[in-house]
Amino acid sequence: MSGPAVYDYRYVLHDVGGHSVAFEAANQDLTDPTYQYFGFVSSFGSWIVQRFKISVSGTTIVYEYCAGKTRTDYDALWNTSGVYIGALTFTSFDRIIL
Repeated sequence: MSGPAVYDYRYVLHDVGGHSVAFEAANQDLTDPTYQYFGFVSSFGSWIVQRFKISVSGTTIVYEYCAGKTRTDYDALWNTSGVYIGALTFTSFDRIIL
């Protein structure tokens, strides 16, 4: 089964069609009470932002993702304090489109 696997909580390995890319944690924004954002970048400049949506009761977490190809685009998603300021469309992991 291919897909992401978390190693040491610092790297995510994404494998598609036998091609693997390692993503390293780069940003984390926990300031929003509803959403938490985690950014991961690769040495190639591609990136994934993972968003956790936490239910009001705190019993449900929905994982959503978006991805991109350039580090410049990724950097524009975060302010200098590391807070997510992007306006991306998030989806399930299997529907990420680059």
